[in-house]
Amino acid sequence: MEHVAACGICCDVCALHKKLGCVCSSGTEPIAKEKVNTKWGGRGGLCLVLDCAVRRSVAYCMHDCNELPCQKHYEWQFPYGKDYLEMHKQRSEQQKPNKP
Repeated sequence: MEHVAACGICCDVCALHKKLGCVCSSGTEPIAKEKVNTKWGGRGGLCLVLDCAVRRSVAYCMHDCNELPCQKHYEWQFPYGKDYLEMHKQRSEQQKPNKP
């Protein structure tokens, strides 16, 4: 698997990627700014997640953004819903258990 979008979804398992090709990217790939500026190369609307990742120089929200889940994700509920965001928030506040 080689295509992962800024939101964390693996494009290689996305039916749209299979049908139409990859229009997503990480927020730090050189092509990302072009995709945001041209609304996915003219293939659709602006992805708010990719736009935010590009502006913040974040490759992947889930991995690189200290503010996730942020208010933007709660407002957009894209690509993750409120229940997932709440679970992520609760788990991120927990400490990793020590291995014996």
